Amino acid sequence: MSSKESAAFGFPRSLRLIKTSDYGVLVHVRNEKAFRVASKYFSCNALTFTEFPGRLRVGITVGKKNSRRSVDRALVKRILREAARKQAPFLIEHLCEQGLGLDVSLRLKSPLVSVPGKSQGVKALKSALNEDVACLMQVLSRRVKRLRKPGQES
Repeated sequence: MSSKESAAFGFPRSLRLIKTSDYGVLVHVRNEKAFRVASKYFSCNALTFTEFPGRLRVGITVGKKNSRRSVDRALVKRILREAARKQAPFLIEHLCEQGLGLDVSLRLKSPLVSVPGKSQGVKALKSALNEDVACLMQVLSRRVKRLRKPGQES
C-alpha cells in the first residue's frame, strides 16, 4: 500500500469526537435526526446534521463495567478505531452525496467475558470482535445510505 493510499484511510483528529459535550448530545438526543444500530457486542449512536455536509466524527468508548482490564479496553478501542478508519471514506462519500454530516459514538455494550473467544486467547477474542464490528459497520453503512436530508423526498 502506498503512502497516498494509507493517508486516505487515516484517522486524523478531525474524524474524532473529542469533547464530552458532543458525546452527551449523541447519547441523550432522541429525535428524527438520531438513530441507533447494534450488533451482538457493540452499539452505535448516530446523529445527523446539515450544518457541515460531508463531515463525519467518530467517538469510541469502552467502560470499565464491560472490560475490567485496561489492556482489554485498549484492544477493543483499537479494533473499533480500525473499523471506523476503514469505513470512514465510504461513509463520507455517502454523506457528501446527501448533504449531511454525522456524529457516531461506538461502544462496547456487553462484558468481554461473554465473548466466546475470551477464554481461548487473544487471537480468538480479536477474531470474534472483528467479525462483530464488521457486521456493525455494514449495518451502519446501509443505514447511512438510506438517510435523506430534511425536506428531500424519498
